[in-house]
Amino acid sequence: MRTSAEIKAEIAKKFGFVPSFFEPAEQNIQALENLWQQTLCAYVNNPLSPMLKEKLFAYLSRYCALPYCIICHSCHLRTLGVEAQQILNLLESPPPTATDIDAYLYILACSSSQLINLSDLSEALEKSLLYCSIFIFLEPEQGKDCRSHLRRLLGLVNYQHLITFISYIKMCHLWIEAHPEVSYKTDKRVIKQLSKLLESEPSLADFFDNYIEKIKHQQQLQTEHLAQIAQRQQNQEVLRKAYEQLEIRVEERTAELLKSNMLLKQEIKERHLAQAQLVNIAFHDALTGLPNRMQFMERLKQTVERAKSGNLFAVLFLDLDRFKVVNDSLGHTIGDQLLVALAHRLQTGLRSGDILARLGGDEFAILLEEIQGIKDVIDIAERLQQQLAIPFHLSGHEVFSTVSIGIALSTTGDDQIENLLRNADIAMYRAKALGRAGYKIFDTAMYIESTKLLQLETDLRRAVERQEFRIYYQPIVSLQTEKIIGFESLIRWQHPKQGLMLPTDFISMAEETGLIVPIGYWVLREACNQMHQWQQQFPQTQLTISVNLSSKQLSQSNFTEQIYLILQETKLDPSRLKLEMTESVLIENTQSATAILWQLKEIGIELHIDDFGTGYSSLSYLHRFPISTLKIDRSFIKNMDTNSSYAEIVRTIITLAHNLSIDVIAEGIETVLQLEQVKKLQCKYGQGYFFSQPATVSVASALIQQ
Repeated sequence: MRTSAEIKAEIAKKFGFVPSFFEPAEQNIQALENLWQQTLCAYVNNPLSPMLKEKLFAYLSRYCALPYCIICHSCHLRTLGVEAQQILNLLESPPPTATDIDAYLYILACSSSQLINLSDLSEALEKSLLYCSIFIFLEPEQGKDCRSHLRRLLGLVNYQHLITFISYIKMCHLWIEAHPEVSYKTDKRVIKQLSKLLESEPSLADFFDNYIEKIKHQQQLQTEHLAQIAQRQQNQEVLRKAYEQLEIRVEERTAELLKSNMLLKQEIKERHLAQAQLVNIAFHDALTGLPNRMQFMERLKQTVERAKSGNLFAVLFLDLDRFKVVNDSLGHTIGDQLLVALAHRLQTGLRSGDILARLGGDEFAILLEEIQGIKDVIDIAERLQQQLAIPFHLSGHEVFSTVSIGIALSTTGDDQIENLLRNADIAMYRAKALGRAGYKIFDTAMYIESTKLLQLETDLRRAVERQEFRIYYQPIVSLQTEKIIGFESLIRWQHPKQGLMLPTDFISMAEETGLIVPIGYWVLREACNQMHQWQQQFPQTQLTISVNLSSKQLSQSNFTEQIYLILQETKLDPSRLKLEMTESVLIENTQSATAILWQLKEIGIELHIDDFGTGYSSLSYLHRFPISTLKIDRSFIKNMDTNSSYAEIVRTIITLAHNLSIDVIAEGIETVLQLEQVKKLQCKYGQGYFFSQPATVSVASALIQQ
């Protein structure tokens, strides 16, 4: 048997030093040998790619009670070339669901090779294998089916390498948690990388700090819980003994009764104090200490009663502008600090009798009593805006914050307290819509418009439930042969009262409410299903289907998986699907979209840029993203025959696209002259009323038949 020094020499040769991970086993040669052999077999010599091993170790170390692993392997990822933001995204990503795993297994099944090479994985295969491994680690029972699929897809040998590594991670966590007395520190190489890693992505420091604080908090809670149990047992023992003594002394009348009376008085006093504390909690916000909604509404009710004698008052509804950005970028701790600092600054800008309350989240309300007229309210609103123009300094961060203010005066004639707050809320949303950092005074026209928008939102939600949407299909034509090569799917809403509604009437509301996400996936599924039916009906054709995507869809964490699932459900060949999005959608989602769109291209889906020329027109993204086609906006085509500048713009776009090996579709062709002009400019494809208006399925089928 080797000596401890010999084993440690071999470890140092592999790692450059002996990690503190092995310290608990140094006094037991057999234990040290076993631990090192497991590490050598399952980690060092495992043929899994270094990138996959480090990502899996870093992610699963979130579930270890000590921070050694997560920091160590995060730094290893940086040395492998992974960007700091990508490391943070990995660590913050939620665990995969069973639905996600179906999509990842589908990606693995689509691999071009018969058996997957674990030491050299593409980005899509690595991500799929990573989250499948996470799933079987976190969900041993639910992951049985996933295990059987991986065994078939990877082969028995590769599968055994993966399972061995996953088991080793679990063993490491148990080993570390079993020896908390060891001061685990990152190795020398990690120490050199840690400062660079945190410098390139400060949010990682917050993540590690929060992770460590969370662990400390959990340990503290456990300690406090055990202390409470011990105290409760001690109290119960005291009570038991007191009860025994009371039984013994039950016949003695006067001294004991006096003592009991004193205890009763003390208990009543403590109960009154507790009730007072409950009242305070019930009427105040826990974070800022301000009056809460309940107290504000009670004060407003009293003010309304006093105003019947002719006094004027006003209600202000305040909402922070872009508060979500602060929470998402700096964390909820900084967000809470901002709310507290903001509450203090708003309070200093009010008069002594005014009431400031926090209604919840980033919403505040102000009750202004004893005002002379609207000028008093405007002066206060403008003063608050000026005070908030000064930045807040929060834990080393300089934060600028503004508020949008809605104002409801008592002169509107509506003395219902709920309606007064609602009116101020409506005016606040109008102020926010006009550019934020301003104020707006409520009038009845706002209420009418708000009611209409609310009804539209209600109808839109019901439309999703009742499937009142329809898809129309507009042909895309080859300008050389004038034959149909595909269709663009266009949504319509068959409103039960207003009839057929165009997207311009409801898409903005769908975007604002987030309903665009389920609506968009419904359109994608219906369009893919219809194209599959046409493939079966007209096997001699090679038609494609184009579907529009919104910014909110592209920002969904499971966007790629949803695309895979829909293609799998509808049995549509990915090469038949074209996804269209505007320039603004790409620019707003540049960081998240890059990897997603390249993954889609990898399985054969093409990307089209819609309404090209009307958005940012940044040429850099033409190289960054796998764009196959530009669609020239209809406004340029419409004005070509009356304005030479438009014709020159169209010529420039087509030339640029051809030089980049990108196809071009001219939208909005309505006349023979427009058709001849784009043909002359060597535009390859066209779309517009000249060929066909958006058509129902039956009409589109007839066009294909022709």
